[in-house]
Formats: sequence, structure tokens, C-alpha cells
Amino acid sequence: MCAMTLNGMLNTGLLGLYTNKTAMSVVAHNLSNANTPGYSRQTPIIVTNPPIYMTGLGSAGRTVAYGTGSNVSDIRRIRDEFLDLQYRETTSRLNYWDNIYSNIHYTEQLLGEPGETGIRNMYDSFWAAIEELKTDPSNEAAKAQIVSRADELINTMKDFDYRLRELQSDINSDIKLKTNQINSYLVRISDLNRKLLTSGALGTSPNDLLDERDRLLDELSKLSDIKVNSLANNQISITLGNQMVLNGSYYQEIKLAVLPGTQDTYQTYIGNNLLEFSDGTMAALFELRDEIIPSYRRQIDEFGLFLVDSTNLIYKEGWDATGTITGANFFSDLTSKKGLEDTRLFRIAGIKDVFHPNTIEYVTSLKSYNSNPNIVVTDLTDLKLYSITGDTNSPSPFTPNIKYDSASKALYLDTAGDDLKDQLIIDFGGNFLKEYGFATKEIGAYKISTDDVVSGSLQFTIDDNTYTIDFNDNTDLINNINSGTGGYLKAVKDNDFIYIVPTNKVPNNDIDTIVLNDIEGSLSEMNAQKITLDALDVSKPTLNNLLGTNEKVEMSINGIKIEIDPLKDTANDLVEKINATNMGVTASITPHGKFVLRAGNFVDFDLANVVIKGNANLFDALGLIEDSSNNIITITSPDLSPDRIESMFSKADLLRIDKEIGLINQISVSQNLMSNPSLLAIDLGIFDGNNYQPIGAGSVTVWDQITQLRYSPILDNGRLGFSDFLANMITEIGVKGETAQKMKLNSESLNSQITIERERVMGVSIDEEVTNLIKYQQAFNACARVITAIDQMLSTVVSSMGVV
Repeated sequence: MCAMTLNGMLNTGLLGLYTNKTAMSVVAHNLSNANTPGYSRQTPIIVTNPPIYMTGLGSAGRTVAYGTGSNVSDIRRIRDEFLDLQYRETTSRLNYWDNIYSNIHYTEQLLGEPGETGIRNMYDSFWAAIEELKTDPSNEAAKAQIVSRADELINTMKDFDYRLRELQSDINSDIKLKTNQINSYLVRISDLNRKLLTSGALGTSPNDLLDERDRLLDELSKLSDIKVNSLANNQISITLGNQMVLNGSYYQEIKLAVLPGTQDTYQTYIGNNLLEFSDGTMAALFELRDEIIPSYRRQIDEFGLFLVDSTNLIYKEGWDATGTITGANFFSDLTSKKGLEDTRLFRIAGIKDVFHPNTIEYVTSLKSYNSNPNIVVTDLTDLKLYSITGDTNSPSPFTPNIKYDSASKALYLDTAGDDLKDQLIIDFGGNFLKEYGFATKEIGAYKISTDDVVSGSLQFTIDDNTYTIDFNDNTDLINNINSGTGGYLKAVKDNDFIYIVPTNKVPNNDIDTIVLNDIEGSLSEMNAQKITLDALDVSKPTLNNLLGTNEKVEMSINGIKIEIDPLKDTANDLVEKINATNMGVTASITPHGKFVLRAGNFVDFDLANVVIKGNANLFDALGLIEDSSNNIITITSPDLSPDRIESMFSKADLLRIDKEIGLINQISVSQNLMSNPSLLAIDLGIFDGNNYQPIGAGSVTVWDQITQLRYSPILDNGRLGFSDFLANMITEIGVKGETAQKMKLNSESLNSQITIERERVMGVSIDEEVTNLIKYQQAFNACARVITAIDQMLSTVVSSMGVV
């Protein structure tokens, strides 16, 4: 239609009405959805209609473009894809940290720290009860308190594990719920893609459908990290975690499968492929269920496992107050009742006493010598070293056979077959042993000048036996003590003095354990002095006494070599060298000399996961196996069958435990002790040269040794004691919770900023829309006025033109 005609002009005005009416309709739609979640404000795209080119009467023959009005070419929604991407990324991160923080915070509350019912308080109460018993070993109430406090500690740890187990179960159920939720989102997005494809074919702008899809993508981003790729015809593909789950209208349902050997523990799959999440709620749930919570449960298991085993190995070597050896455990036995294939080899304890070999023929100086000090025999005759035994023999001068080993730079005493275990070597001169660096111990003695000896009588009582010594002179005093005190006391004359000393029959060579009854005041009359003397200390024999050789030997743990010098190294040195490898194997020795190997968390508490090789004679000397050959053998390895390992350690004391988490639930205090705390073992006794014998009801050496466990580095692969381990666990949970809280706050701040900017772009501003409404209304009115004017013009043409 020609734009110069009145009808053409009428059409142009009419198009203006339609255009502004459509624009007002868009404004109305925006205002009505101002509070609709996920709605993107829309704007009409108003364009001019194509012009008409023609030559008019007033154009002087030139072609003129006449406009034909306007139309709405499209209704476009206002959206920033970059802000959408940032919003979804920060939303995923925020929901991840929100779930991590809330659950760790709950775990902190379960610990009850600080508080009177927390694990740490129960732990401290247990050790406080031990200290109270040590002050009064005869206190039956103190014994009962130890049993009670131990029971409370174990029950508190069990309760903590139970609540963590329930939390794991709740999270597992939430994983199922959230997976179904994701599937429902995928179904709806797939359906929207199908509708959008149809809308695209019709050439329309499906803004509301796009908004709904974006809203679902926003919800999906809360649950997982998502990657959205735009395709033709308003289609998208979605990668969720590490798997593509949707492409256009086709989607793959996330399947839930129960992991074998677990109690309804769900895992997510796309087809046969494992679906792994790296962000969002789902990633947090899987990390909490499979890593964070199990790590706390494993720490509680480790704490309980080492507490039970280390306490039991000490406790079973003790006697109760009546001197009856118990051989029982303080805590219940943790040995697994399952088959070998379903267990872990946690601990091996030897059957030999490494502190008391059959013979002690070698004593090595604690000093190192770069060259031979050349101690000649003539120098040894005036050393004033005496050999004191508990038999009927009188003390005799001891002439040491001193040798030097240039390879080890060691000076050592070689008795050439003479056993030092049954004799006490006392240095009455007080110079030689210390000067050349030999280990010494102090013993009490009485010193009497020969000039002060007068006739008299002395009476000694030990082990309920009383010995009376009558004497007239020096010779009587010496001879009668050496022959008439049951081997408990000996007398030595050196120059002008007589020394009365205890033998190895006296516990710890402590002369104060002998009750002296000075009937006639003879000691006082003879001006007897109480002194201390240095004696050779053979309580920590070097390994050559066990191995029978000075030749160096080797062992290795996972390829880390440990060189052992039997001439210089003791069993305690071997313990330190093993622990220093940090390979997940820790060593220790019980009070009665049993050599112990344990597996740490680094090797999943299973010695079979470690390759331990070494000289068979070494392992035999430690009481782990029976094989005195010099062959290099492997005693543990993943390549050895459980049956082979079991047969190799057939004589050793093994502890096999279950593979599952939750070992703490198998722990309890011995029922016998719960029923009768008076049976509590308290005394480790003393070695009398052949066996360990009880000292008496006043000895609390069992609990002295157990107390030392509190700070002994035996947990966490030999790094921490019980107190530090528990403190570290509590601190770790607190620090992790604090970190999660900070990350959550940071994520909230970033997400909030992006949300504000995103809303600024896509959100509806009522003031702006009302302004637009007025603008379009005025334009509509103006177009209507144009139509009115043209109507009047048409009326003039029809009614008045041609009328004269």
C-alpha cells in the first residue's frame, strides 16, 4: 500500500498502535512476574518496517523512501550468560562448603569438647585414677575407680563411633534422595528441550521456557558441578561431574548401586561408568561419608586398638596384690574370630626376653674411640673391680678382658664365656667403669673401717628369712657375712675398709629392701657409713649377647635398610631404628623383654602389607621365629599367604584384627575385673637371675609402665603418644571445622555479589517498567491521534471534495 495515500498513512498509524500495544503487553508481563523466581525481564525489539521507494509529485522527479511504520520483531529476555556461569560455579562451591561445615560442626559437638562428658575429660579421669592408685596400692576403692574410669572411657568412645556411624547412614540416605532429585531435574530439562525445539521450529521466542530451564540449571548447580554447552535451536547438553548426562531431549538416568561388602552404601553410575562429583552438595556428601567421617572413626579405632594392646601386653606380665600372676588382660581380647583371609595382622610379640639373654658375655662402652686406648693387663690388676655373686662363693677380684673393634670404633668387655648375668661387678675404686664409658648403676653399701671393727652381732631379714651374724673381728665379720646371709649380702675387704654390699638376689640390688636389726648397736659402734658404689649395668645388653656374634647384620622394611651393629646396638636401639624408618611399622619392648612389632595406619594396621626382610638369626634372637640360620628371609609381605605367615610365627604371640572400621565396638574392660576389681594386677616383679618374681603388694610397677604409655610415641606410625594423638584429633576436627566455616563465608560473599549483579541484569525494576509503560502509552495515544486525523481527512475527501 502506498505510503503517500491516506490509506497508507492510516496503516502506518495502525501499525504504531499494534507496536506500542505489544510493548505495553511486554511491560505488563514483566510487572506481573516481578517476584517470580528465575524470571528474566523481557524487552520488545521495535524495528521499522521496510520503506517504499517511489517518485512523488513533490519530489521533483526524484525517488523518495517513504516509511511504512514499525513492528515488534522479537521479544527478547535480558540475560548475561557469563553471570549465569559464575553464579552456578559459586553456588556449587557454597553448597559444598555449607554441607562440609554443618556436618563437621556436628561432629565437634559430639566430641563434647570442652566439657565434662567429652572423650578428653574421660581420658584424663582414667589417668588420674591410675595416679591415685599409685599413691596407695592397697586402696581397693582406687582399684575399682581405675576399672570404672576405663569402662567410662571406652563407652564414651563407643558412643562417639555410634553417632558417627549414624551420621554416615543419614548421609547415605541423603545421597539417594539427592540422586532422585537430580534425576527429576534432568527429566524436566529434557522435556523443556523438547518443547524448545518445537518453539524454535515455529519461529517464536520461548522466553518463559528458557527461564524455567535456567531455573532448573540453577537448582542443579546446588547439587553438583555442572557444565552446560549451548547447541542449535535452543538445545543444550549437560555434563554433571565427570559424565555427560543430557544431550538435547535425551538424558541418562543416574543409577544407584550398593557397593559390595557394605551395608547399603550407595554409589552413583551412568550406565556402567562411575559418576564422580567434584563440587556441590553431592561432592560434599560423598566426601563426608567416604573420607571425613571414616577418618575420624579410624582414629578412634587406632586410639582404642593401641590403648588395648599396649596396656594388655604390660598388664598380663603383672601380679595382683597377693603375688598370684594373672596372665590375664585388662581389656577384652581383640583377636578376630574370622578366617585368616578376612583379618589383618596387627601385632607380633616375641616369646623371648631380650633384656635377659641366656648369657651376657659382652658389655660395650658407651663412648666411641677413634683408636685403641691400649689398656694393658698390668693396668687392670689394681682396678679394684670385684665380682659379687649370690652363691656361697666369696667375692673375688674381677679382671676384665678389654678389646677394641676398629670397624665399630668400640671398646668392649669380653668375658670369654663367663656369664655376667649372675654376678654383680662393683667398681670399688670408682674410676675405671665411668672413665671408659661403661654403663653403671648405683648401689647402696655399708663401709666400715677395719680399725673400728669390734665384736658384736647383726641381724638381717629378707623374704621372711632372718639371718644373724656374730663376729669377733674383721675376719669373722667378712667370713660370716659371706657364708651366713643366704647369698643376699657379701663383704669385701679393700685396703683398710670393709664393704657390705647386696647381691643380685636382692631386688634391684637395693640394700634398703633388707631389714636391718642392729641388735647390739654394732654398726653404730663401728661408725658404719651408708655409701653408694658404682656397679656395671648389664640391664640393657647389646645384641651380640643375643646373636652370639659381633658381625653386623641387616634388616629392611619396604626396602629401607636398617644396619645393626650387635657390638654397640641394644634391643632398644633396634626399636629406635625401626621406628625411625617411618614406614608404618613400629617396635617396642614389654617390661619383661618381649619384642613387639605393630602395624600403623600408614599400612592399614596390617603387617602383611609391609615387606620385612632380615637375617633369620636376628628374628630368632628376638623371639619372633625359630630359625637360627644366617639366611636372609622375608617374614611379612603382600606376596606371602596368610597361612605362610601364620606358620612362620607359630611360636610368637599374634594379634589379628577385623578389616572393618568400628573396632572400638569390640573393646570392653575385662568382665572379671568389672566383677572383682581387687584382682587388678599391680606388680611387674623383678628378675631374680632366672625368672621374674613378685615384689609385693606395695609395688605398682604395672601402672608405672602403663602411665608411660601416655606420652610414648606409639600411635600415628610412631609419632605421637596417647595424649598428643587425642589432642591432635580434637584439634584437627576444630581446625577443619573452622576452615570449612571460613570457606563457606567466602563462598557466600562471592555468591551474594554475583547474585546481586545477576539480578541487576535480569531482574524486573518496577520503576523502570512503569516509566516504559508511560512511554508506550503516550506513543499509543499519539498513534491513535494520527488515525483520528487521517479519518477526518478521509471524511473531507469523501464528503466535501467536489462540492462547490
